[in-house]
Formats: sequence, structure tokens, C-alpha cells
Amino acid sequence: MIQINNVFVDYGDISFKFKDYTFNEDITFITGRNGTGKTTLLKSIAGLIEFEGQIMGTGVYLSQEPVIFNRTALENIIYPLEIRGLNPEDYMDRINELGDKLNVKHLFHKNAKKMSGGEKIKVALIRGIIFEPKVLLLDEPTTHLDIESIDELEILLKELKEKMTIIIVSHNKSFMESLMKHEYHLEWKNV
Repeated sequence: MIQINNVFVDYGDISFKFKDYTFNEDITFITGRNGTGKTTLLKSIAGLIEFEGQIMGTGVYLSQEPVIFNRTALENIIYPLEIRGLNPEDYMDRINELGDKLNVKHLFHKNAKKMSGGEKIKVALIRGIIFEPKVLLLDEPTTHLDIESIDELEILLKELKEKMTIIIVSHNKSFMESLMKHEYHLEWKNV
């Protein structure tokens, strides 16, 4: 669960005030036109930018252009485990299972920097959910995905929503229609 109260972000030339809301377990889409602050809100929840007000809870943020290291896909996935002093072998069954579900297991030993945009998204998604976070924040997750990959993502998110709160920014109407349970709509206004 994520609760936002009196959240305000000021960039100097533009600022955003978000209406109070509670994101519960399940899937909520943040909707609105370009420039209404959807990504700003996700980054605020993730603790990546400064804001005023109160946000109870935080989440794992996946950008539409994820950070990928110049290593194999598998090394990218297990990196957060290693920096926490955890044994990657303890997580390999789950990593392989997710690799199969997202059809990237065969790429685990390839250089992640040379993968397509969609493949990078999938690797970053596995890296983000390997810890089973309470909250998953997805910013335009279908941007680089083909139709089959979007279907695989939908299936995975339907499974994950039983265990976590998922907040998604997307302009993909069919993807939204397939998954949307709740909507948090933003209007454009400079405050």
C-alpha cells in the first residue's frame, strides 16, 4: 500500500500538486495527458526526487529506459543480490522461472547492453521483482515490447498483483483495459 497526502513537487518553472490517494494491493494505472506529472509522481513514491508532503511507503521503480550495466543479463539481474551480500544461488530457481515467463532465459549469458529495448525492460523487471517488493512502479513498461511480450507481461502482472501493489503509467489502451482495476487520473495544471 502507498498513501500520498499533500504531495507537491516544484521544478522551478513548473510544479505539481497531487490529490490525496491510497494505492492498495492490486493494479492502479496513473492516467492523464503528457505533462500532468505521472512520471514525477512515480519517482516521488520511489524516493528518487524531492517532494513536499507525505508519502507512506515506497516502491521499486522501473523506468521505460532502465539502467543496464555492461555485463551479462544474468549479472545485471543478480547485481542487487550481490551488493546486499545475498547468495545468488538461493534465487536462481525464481530467476529462471521469471526468465522463462518473460522469454529471456536464453539471453542470460549475453551482454545486456547489446540487447533490444524490450529485452532490457524484461531483464530490469526480473531484477526489480526478484526480492518480491511490496510495491512495483512501472513507467511505460510496454514502450519497447512486441505484442507477444506485452501478453507475457500481462500474465506476470496478474500473478504479481496477488502479492504486491502495482502502480503503472501507460498510454497503451489495450494493455490498460486488460489490467486496470483502479485509476488515478491527473489533470494538467500549473500550481
